[in-house]
Amino acid sequence: TQSEGSQNVEETVSGTENASSLYSDPKTGQAVQYVDVSTETDGTSGTSSSVSTEDVNSMKSTKYDEYFKEAAEKYNVSESLLKGIAKAESNFNANDVSSAGAIGVMQLMPGTAKELGVTDAYDPRQNILGGAKCIAAKLEEFNGDIRLALAAYNAGSGAVKRNGGVPSYCTKYVNKVISYKEAFEASEAVG
Repeated sequence: TQSEGSQNVEETVSGTENASSLYSDPKTGQAVQYVDVSTETDGTSGTSSSVSTEDVNSMKSTKYDEYFKEAAEKYNVSESLLKGIAKAESNFNANDVSSAGAIGVMQLMPGTAKELGVTDAYDPRQNILGGAKCIAAKLEEFNGDIRLALAAYNAGSGAVKRNGGVPSYCTKYVNKVISYKEAFEASEAVG
């Protein structure tokens, strides 16, 4: 499904496992990538995941690439996963504060940030390293299951355990992060 008013440029983006096409936004003229992730299910209700539309150029690099690379290497976590989380959580905004009080690029709650050794949650390097440490722990806790780890990152490990899987209110978040992760991989924005 393409965005209303956009024209299909009919160019398939190579190197992706999912079907991808480029479209031209009629308002801005910018190339927009459509990634069909409908073949993935949320694992709980059998419904397909949401569709992602992103400006192709916005997936090439971020101003915090060196921090993502450092954090990925330090905690043995996929750089594209870290970028996917940051994109979904704050759109890479180091000054972002959620209505719940989560802070920074990786949206760390103050108590969690302190537990992770983050002394300044607004510092992008500390925040990204803290978020990487957190998702690495969740991946270990849930035996490498990325969907469960992301749900735990978003809602807490207790919520995942109580629900016996990804809680329904986390499904959209999990699918969004995975879609962003795949888009970063497809754009070769990771080392």
